[in-house]
Amino acid sequence: MLLYRAVGDKEYYSIMQTAKFACLPGGVGVKYFGKDLIDTIRFAEKTINNNTVAVVEIEVAQDVVEKIGDFVNVDPFLFRHGTVEVWESNLDEFNNAIINIVHKF
Repeated sequence: MLLYRAVGDKEYYSIMQTAKFACLPGGVGVKYFGKDLIDTIRFAEKTINNNTVAVVEIEVAQDVVEKIGDFVNVDPFLFRHGTVEVWESNLDEFNNAIINIVHKF
């Protein structure tokens, strides 16, 4: 399954070095992923996201995402194809299911 995430510089460098996602201490304990590249780029280009430096594409085992991900629609006007949220408690399982991460935009 392909998912997409708009990231700031610190998260981008962390992902590229470790090939993993992590929540910052004291931050929100969830990661949101777009199900469509164009939707995620549209989100990244909004002025409220002025710290976004990249959009990454994550190829991850679909059965794991279906098991641990919450298929929600955070902002249906931007994310027309939906989003997936992965809670911090499930990030290790998500990270272990990652097949590939690519800088897309």
